[in-house]
Amino acid sequence: MERLEDTSHLIHDKAFKQLIKKLKGETITRVCDAGSGKTSASILLKYFNIATVDAIIYPGDNRKKHPLEDAIGSDRLEIYEVDLTRSCVRKKYDFCYALLTLGEAQNFGNSFENLFHRIMDIKAKWFVLYDVLEDPCVHYRYIEQYLKEKGFKIVTKKIFRNPHPEHYPKVKYNKYKLEFDSKHFVGYLIKNLNIH
Repeated sequence: MERLEDTSHLIHDKAFKQLIKKLKGETITRVCDAGSGKTSASILLKYFNIATVDAIIYPGDNRKKHPLEDAIGSDRLEIYEVDLTRSCVRKKYDFCYALLTLGEAQNFGNSFENLFHRIMDIKAKWFVLYDVLEDPCVHYRYIEQYLKEKGFKIVTKKIFRNPHPEHYPKVKYNKYKLEFDSKHFVGYLIKNLNIH
């Protein structure tokens, strides 16, 4: 019997449900959770109820590893400790999800661009990228231009209001320390046109 976090009250769950509407009829059996946590893993196991999920977390990130191990009981979930910016994911997937992952790159001494490129290098047919719109570390124009140039199609782009805005004090961005409020989230459903 699976034990999943109840995510039905979260904006992330509602946003995910809206973003994957156009996947009706697609068979999703292999899923990559890039930058996993118990919320994203629970959402994926819930909506793709026949899929296996590879939960990729940064090596030694116990704030994500322990909740995944303790809170979610599923034989469909495998946890992998991988630094996505330094390793290639060789498996092929039907779907890849990055929930609030891109803004965390600098927390681990990496760049947004490098982490973003590595996520998009994952061999998946479909992607959902979802992050804080106001995060100064995530460059959405760059994302959209890169996708256009590299053989990806943005099928859906939506902005979601955060019902519980959070204040992030002094986020380190290059040599600057910036503050921001998470008032909105932006989500993309992306098709990889390089995989058939």
